[in-house]
Amino acid sequence: MQILLISANREKSPYPVAPLGLAYVASLLLKDNHTVEILDLCFVKNIDSSLQQKITGFNPDIIGISIRNVDNLTYPKTIFYLPDIKAFVDKLKPLKIPILVGGSGFSLFPEAILRYLGLEFGIIGEGENAFREFIKRYEEGKDVYNIPNLAYLKDNTFYKNPIGLAGNFSGPARELLDNDKYFELGGTANVQTKRGCPFKCVYCTYPYLNGNRIRYRSAKDIVDELETLKNEYSIDYVFFIDDIFNHPVEHAMEICKEIIKRGLKIDWTCFATPKGMTSELLDLMKGAGCKGIEFGTDAASNATISKMGKSFTLDDVRNVSHMCDDAGLEAAHYLILGGPGETEETLKQAFSFMEEINPRAVIAMTGVRIYPNTALWNMCLAEGIIKKGEDILLPRFFISPQIGEERLLPMVKEHALIQPNWIVPGLDIRNSDETMAILRKFGNRGPLWNMLKKRL
Repeated sequence: MQILLISANREKSPYPVAPLGLAYVASLLLKDNHTVEILDLCFVKNIDSSLQQKITGFNPDIIGISIRNVDNLTYPKTIFYLPDIKAFVDKLKPLKIPILVGGSGFSLFPEAILRYLGLEFGIIGEGENAFREFIKRYEEGKDVYNIPNLAYLKDNTFYKNPIGLAGNFSGPARELLDNDKYFELGGTANVQTKRGCPFKCVYCTYPYLNGNRIRYRSAKDIVDELETLKNEYSIDYVFFIDDIFNHPVEHAMEICKEIIKRGLKIDWTCFATPKGMTSELLDLMKGAGCKGIEFGTDAASNATISKMGKSFTLDDVRNVSHMCDDAGLEAAHYLILGGPGETEETLKQAFSFMEEINPRAVIAMTGVRIYPNTALWNMCLAEGIIKKGEDILLPRFFISPQIGEERLLPMVKEHALIQPNWIVPGLDIRNSDETMAILRKFGNRGPLWNMLKKRL
């Protein structure tokens, strides 16, 4: 069959992210001898024209659409993506072929998005197996309605089948992606080493989408992929997109040892948790080409760290900061300010703590996006911040009533403007797309936050 996969993501700030999930789906479909093409809308100037050319030239039998995010997760500078997605979906409906929507953004709001877009079918969670099975049954003229992970509207009633997790997830079909463009504009390629997360951060959707049990790729498989990126696509900088690259430590060490054993010269950065980081691992990471670490610290006072459901303490963050300094690795800390328990006092404590550890970058978000099936969502329901059944597809952000937006935003702005290592996307502080584009043109790789000046 002719299968067209469309990546709806057009966000390029802070940098464009290749649609790795679609590449995993495509990989399985190619193994079934289907003809697969990916239409990536990220770099398309005229969506209507590109759609028309692709539909006319390819003549698909089935279309899959991936929605990575429904909004930019940024407050108060919020952008809602679905109106633009609906505009091109409406142009596909006259084709009278199955259109399935999926991706992490869809999976969080399956009923609301199906109704918003006026579509019948969607896939929740990891979509490789479900989409593959849907195509098989559709091709054979069999019933599709009982496929695991399938969500659908029938007679205006919403149904959601039990959600399962994919098995093997090695070998994304990168040949279908514009790797050169993403590397040119984003400065890195994205690589996944594991799925699932056992931690319980109050706002996080990851355990819901990918399970709370970690599933690993082997170090050999991961480094094989790195070698392919380097040798076939001339990509010499990657970003490990797992939220917790360093957990468990043993798996991260295996990856680093395999890179070192092969003598592979490739630079990389990663997301990590302060929980459980060791000096031995940091030294291995450095030796394997690591250039920087982004920590999901989220809060910087013990009170707010606890309220955010983090698995570590302020002392853990302090210790890991010292270890990074000793290892010669740059670090960035993500903060989500205004979360549960935030007060003017805890905010001041966060400012002081970040001055103390003085990382290369502090990336601060203001307000916490509320998502279904999270502890924060349940808390907001219990406290009457949102009502049962209320549609939160349109972005809703939690800001602690103990500080309020009227104090949070000006306090963050005042502090960040005089701190050369602070980035605040919601307040347009040191996150200019134009500046980043210029830096990319000069060949700068990686996340670019490592170019900020530290406090003296």
